[in-house]
Formats: sequence, C-alpha cells, structure tokens
Amino acid sequence: MVTDAIPNAGRGLFDDFGAYQTPTTSDFTAVLKDGLVAPDANVLLNLYRYTEQARTDLLRTLGALGDRLFVPHQVVEEFWRNRESVITDARSTSTNAAQEMSSHTLTAVQTLRTWANRVALSDEDFTSLRDRLTGVFDEVQKKITEIGEGEWQSITPDTGIDPVIPGLERALAGRAGSPFNPEEILKLTEVGGERIKKRVPPGYMDAKKDGDGAVGDFFVWEQLLRAASECESDVLFVTGDVKEDWWRKEHGHNRGPRPELSAELRRRGGGRLFLLSPKQFLEVAAPILQLSLQAGSVEDIERVERIETEPSRGGWTTAAIEELFNGLTYEGYGNRVDVIRYAADMDGYIEAVSVYDICDYDDDRSLRGFTKPIRRISEKLVEQGVIPDSAVPVLAAEYQSGSGRASGFKIDPLLVPLINDLADDEDQ
Repeated sequence: MVTDAIPNAGRGLFDDFGAYQTPTTSDFTAVLKDGLVAPDANVLLNLYRYTEQARTDLLRTLGALGDRLFVPHQVVEEFWRNRESVITDARSTSTNAAQEMSSHTLTAVQTLRTWANRVALSDEDFTSLRDRLTGVFDEVQKKITEIGEGEWQSITPDTGIDPVIPGLERALAGRAGSPFNPEEILKLTEVGGERIKKRVPPGYMDAKKDGDGAVGDFFVWEQLLRAASECESDVLFVTGDVKEDWWRKEHGHNRGPRPELSAELRRRGGGRLFLLSPKQFLEVAAPILQLSLQAGSVEDIERVERIETEPSRGGWTTAAIEELFNGLTYEGYGNRVDVIRYAADMDGYIEAVSVYDICDYDDDRSLRGFTKPIRRISEKLVEQGVIPDSAVPVLAAEYQSGSGRASGFKIDPLLVPLINDLADDEDQ
C-alpha cells in the first residue's frame, strides 16, 4: 500500500508534450474566435501569385478574424521589402512563357524541315505540315499572351492601382504590431545569432541569408511571443514555410509545430501553438467563420504551395529549372536550353559535335564560355533565394586532354530527372 504521495507527480500525457496532440475542430474554433492568428510574410506575398478568386477568398478570411488577427511588424517589413520582386516575377511569367513558346516553334519547324529533307518530302506536304504545326503554337502563344495581358498585368508596383493593396490594407488595418526600438534590434540580433549557432528554432535554416535576413524568422517569432504573452492566448501561425525549423516532421510530413516552439510559447505566458499552411487555413477557417469559398480557390492555393515546396535535387526544383530556362530564352540563349534538354534526354551528356548541330555553329567556333550565361542566371537565382548557393551547376564542360577544346558537356545526375520531368509536363 502506497502511503506517501509520489514526488513531482500531478502531470498528464500532454502537459509537456502538447505539440504532439492532433488539433480538433474545437481547438481550431477556440483559437480562431478567442486566440491570435498571425500570417507569415510569404502568405501576404503569395497573394500576387494566386488567381483573383483565391486572393479574394484569403483576404476575406483574414478580414473576418477582426481583432484576433495579429501581424508581426517583421512580417509587414518583409512584405514591403520583397513585394516588387514578387510582382516582377508574377508579371514576367506569361511574357517568358510566350517567348519560350516562340523559341520552341522555331525549333519544331527546324526539326520538321530536317526530317522532310531526309525523306524527300514534297514542298507541298512540308508546307502543309509546317502551317499546321505553327498554327498550334500560335494558338497556344496567343492564349498565354491573353492571360498575361489580363489579370496578371493588373499587378503593378503602383500602390494606387495594385489590386492586392486595398484588400490587404482593409484586412490589416490596426492589426500590425509595433517595431522593435533600435536598442532592442541590436540586442535581439545578437540573441538571434546565438540561437542560429545552437540551432534553436525558428530561423536556423536561414543561417546563410545576408544581412538581417538570417534573424528575420526569429524577429517574427519574438514579436508573436510578446503579443501572445500579453493576451495569454493560443496562437495560430499561418505560413507557407515548410522548413524543419518551424515544423515537426515525421517521415517527410509536417505534423505540427516544433515541440521547442510550443514549449517556449508556454514559458512566455501564451497558450497552445498551432501551425497551418495557407491552404489548410482556408479549409479550416472558412466553415468556422461561416464563409463560403469560390470554386477553385483552395486548389489554386494548393498549386502554389506544391510548386514552392516540391523537393529539390542538388538544390534545384523543376520550378527553379523552369526559371533558368525562361531567363536563358528571354536573354536570347534559347540554344542553351535546347542543349540542356538534349543532354538530359541522353542521360546527362552531350558531345560537342551535337552542340554544334543544335546551335548551328561553324566548326571552327570555340565553345569556351558556352556555360557562362547559365552560370550567371543561376547566380541571380541564388541572390533571389530561388536556389541555395550550394546548388550544383546545371551544365559543365568536359575537355579533351591537352587540346583545350571541349569534348562535350555533362549535367549533374541529380538534375537529369528534374529536367526530363519538366519536359514530360510540357508535353502533356
């Protein structure tokens, strides 16, 4: 018979392990109606990547939160800091696609002409096939241009006519936090740097970012902790970030916030911590807030999330490879794209003679510097945060021993499936 109380008893299964508890509808109802809901900067910036209906539904949902919505000052700062580069990317997508389609038209006609000559096709039959081929490409290019000159071209750096700003301004009115004072910034930058060294979440996955970018996530988190402590409330953080310094991952899946974050929120006087992606937030919040969503909104947000979170190979994703190809085509280096695609189709290697054929170069032309545009645009993608600085080179030259002439070019084996997958998607 036990006569004395067990020392330090009195705690239960989830008291110190709340991050492992699966949220229920009641939990989300409580935080949406009585807690704090905070969007990350990527949630606001992705408004420029969504269709109009998805953008409208997300802004309407944020606005419906009222005084439960809290936007850390760091989030607003990062929104303004990155807004114009995101707008440029959104507007240039259709332009680049139309230009690349034009390049593919020329390549397809050239392929058709080469085949026609080899089989002695009559001029009449060749002309018929060429017209049918170019007609299809022209139709697709026209549609791309129509869409690009419609909804997406209304996105502009001018805040007076930018369609995103009015809705965002209404939703965030009075809901943004105050900035740290200069003394706090110095102190917290030092604290954030120490946390990064010790891999204390969040933010250590951004250690390589320049300037104060490395401590940006910590600033967001600190401002959120202070607001939650003041309100003594639960917190729902909505983020498109999928890195491990925010999420507890199990077998590659995001299962909830890092336990360290949940524990820190508790220590600072807050309640329970919840994390949702923008898609999950819309699905969870709409019925609780009694909002009806337009058809396709959730699917559109999911599409953007899928593109941004797809796993990388050698630091590259198919979306990043596509951006590289668009940049090369836009600058007049479409033949580099053709060479890369051909090399990928040949299991990662292309001989110099094939490069001369594809690019229609004279035999005495040197291939020295052929990869320079690829490297330069890749470096630009690193600066934009599209790929890490550790990303492998897409195309590298191999030289004949003692001759100084390129014998061919190779693609890193990690990238061959990505490039071929991109080609397969375009063919569908």
